Amino acid sequence: MLLDREQIRAALEAAAELDPEDGGPGGEAYVEATRAIVPHAEALGDPELLYRARLSFAWALRSKPLKKGPSDFFHEVLPVLRTCLLTWHAEPHLFSAHNVRAMWNQLFLIVDAYTWLYPEPAQRIHRLLDDLERHCPPTRRWTRYAIDHHRMRVEGRRGDADAVERLWRRLRAQGDPEEHFLRDGKATGDALMWQRLGRNDRALEVLAPLSADRAHADDLITPYLHAGRLEEAVAAHQRSYARQGMKLEDVAAHLEFCARTGNEERGLDVLHRNLHYFRGEVSSVEAMWTAAAAVLLCRRVMEKDLDREWIWHCDCDDPDCDFSAVWSYADLDSRLRWEVVDLSLRVDELNGTSFQSEQVAALLNAEPIVDALPLPPDTAEPRHRATPPPAARITADALDRARALEPSKDRIVRMQRLLQSAIAEGESELATDIRLALMEELATRKGQFWRAGHFTALVELARLHAARPSFLGAERLERVWQAVPLAFDRVLTFPTVHAAQIRGLLRTLEPHCRPGTDDLHHLRWYAVELEVRRGDLEAATAAWDAFDALPPIETYATRPNVLRRAQWWLDLGRDEAVEAMAPLLTAEAHLLLPYLRAGRVDEAREIHERTHRTAQHPTAVAAHLEYCARTGEVRHGREIIQRSLDLFHTSRDDDECSIDRVRAYEAAIRMADRLVADGLDETWTWPADACCPPEGDWTYARFAASCRLENGLFTTRWDELMGTPATGPRAG
Repeated sequence: MLLDREQIRAALEAAAELDPEDGGPGGEAYVEATRAIVPHAEALGDPELLYRARLSFAWALRSKPLKKGPSDFFHEVLPVLRTCLLTWHAEPHLFSAHNVRAMWNQLFLIVDAYTWLYPEPAQRIHRLLDDLERHCPPTRRWTRYAIDHHRMRVEGRRGDADAVERLWRRLRAQGDPEEHFLRDGKATGDALMWQRLGRNDRALEVLAPLSADRAHADDLITPYLHAGRLEEAVAAHQRSYARQGMKLEDVAAHLEFCARTGNEERGLDVLHRNLHYFRGEVSSVEAMWTAAAAVLLCRRVMEKDLDREWIWHCDCDDPDCDFSAVWSYADLDSRLRWEVVDLSLRVDELNGTSFQSEQVAALLNAEPIVDALPLPPDTAEPRHRATPPPAARITADALDRARALEPSKDRIVRMQRLLQSAIAEGESELATDIRLALMEELATRKGQFWRAGHFTALVELARLHAARPSFLGAERLERVWQAVPLAFDRVLTFPTVHAAQIRGLLRTLEPHCRPGTDDLHHLRWYAVELEVRRGDLEAATAAWDAFDALPPIETYATRPNVLRRAQWWLDLGRDEAVEAMAPLLTAEAHLLLPYLRAGRVDEAREIHERTHRTAQHPTAVAAHLEYCARTGEVRHGREIIQRSLDLFHTSRDDDECSIDRVRAYEAAIRMADRLVADGLDETWTWPADACCPPEGDWTYARFAASCRLENGLFTTRWDELMGTPATGPRAG
């Protein structure tokens, strides 16, 4: 039975009580309650009541569970709001000013979400704004102001400072808006836009009316810091760093402030107070900037070798929750950084510019503004030093039962929860046994996150041994030392932890090398490789001399390690050292470039002709591609690229680029560029892979561009972790 006018009004009032913004439960019940009213209002035929019903339904849709992502919401809400817009535009005199204002505010919330929360292409947002402007009469002065203001924000996201400046001047000439904006929210949003455009002077100008309001201390931190007003930045930070309910941009301001003023410990306190923001995937523009500030802080912690194992307690009710409990700041850095980089590149694609990725990269790699800025004492107990609550009941056989689980993430998570409980309950003996078992389990897992966890577990055990040399005992200590070569090999082959952390572990372990063992050989061997990764020829040579002074052992005379040593000198540009190793290399691809650069062309050609068809390892592929690019052997170079495409088959979330693959990227770019320069570019199809169907329309120009993007991401990552721009292989 259809509802009458009064019943519809009563139903709308009842539905409004479900609004989560007024303390209601929201969700499907709210959506369905408002959806059910619309047909009754349509049947009644009262334009104003139908208008109100549709607006209520559109508003309720915001609390709908997004089962298929945000498109679920937008695909349903936009047609409803557009119907309201067209209805009002046709007969504006029929509708109350209150409801019309509500319609415009909802439309602007959609624009805001498209710009920041669920990023859409900038052109699509502009088209939506154009459509809104077409249906907005000149008499709605402040609505037109709001449309232009959103245009300015979209151009701010794109990094078009000139367009922002033009719109800004036009808006300022109109005075302060009287509709659609909250004064404080507009000022802080505009200030954030100007900060990211590099105009901190303008940001401070915008925030000047709010500067006396303690509630806006967070908003002033970054502009003060960049303007050199350090005392005011400290005061703003101190007033608000421990408060609850900070917004994403507030957290970002405090994290950047701490990371760039030598206050990493305070930054970790801020980070731990706001860990809930970093639990899920980085998916919005504001989350991207906040995560980038967290990554900067983690990098500073790693650079100072302050990284520690810590517990991320999960208090969810899911009995099958597989969220990792044991973390390090290297772990958090590795997870967040790639998500930030990925989203910044995707937003750039939506914008048609490179602004977001460039600015995010600048923040990720920002240097201190001041090395050490004193802060007043803590206003609350530092959250990052708090003892975690227990996570699992510890029984006598708890560790054995965890080990008995099938090899999977479940086993690791179970061990982590046991470690959390052992730490919480002060069970140091049990915690040590669990940490050893966890370290050995992580040694079998691939991926940057697990490698970082393995390294951190070893560091914690090494620090424990250094502090209490008799605590571990012979059997435990043997297991620790067995883990040492693998841990160093992993973090020097794949980008994982900072050079300072690697050096810190070397420093911790060296005084405790066991007599009559190979312990010192392992440490000195990887000390050489660390300096090679950093591109420091002098330090690498000194480290090699220290290793070479030890009695020789069979481990480092094996063929794989001879080849590894040859690659070190190639990476450092020491061709003569590689040539001197020729009897050990027996015409390996390692000799191609040293021979070619030394003018021993025939010998280089003989090696190439004999081995190029079987080259599979990235370093061999790189050497042959480099040879082909330098000598103009384009036919072989083209064949090698086509045969080795698996090396270059990556996706944006791939953080597994070994140093060997970096070498292959460099050489592939040279070879592809040579083919294009020689007029030999052509169209070809990338073959099907386990994860992808075949893809046509590839050319060598496109291949080179793709390799440049990926190689740039990976070499930058190596440079960040090694603390030097000389990480990558020598171009020669």
